[in-house]
Amino acid sequence: MTDKKQILDEPPPFLGTWRRVYRMVLLYLAAVIFLFWLFTEHYAA
Repeated sequence: MTDKKQILDEPPPFLGTWRRVYRMVLLYLAAVIFLFWLFTEHYAA
């Protein structure tokens, strides 16, 4: 009953490693939040 299948961790389709993908997503989200903050500061009454 110890029939375990090995799960292969495939590389991501871009950026080479999952760590780089996670970093890119975090940087993207930080940039979007910053841009929305700038927009709010500029156009808020």
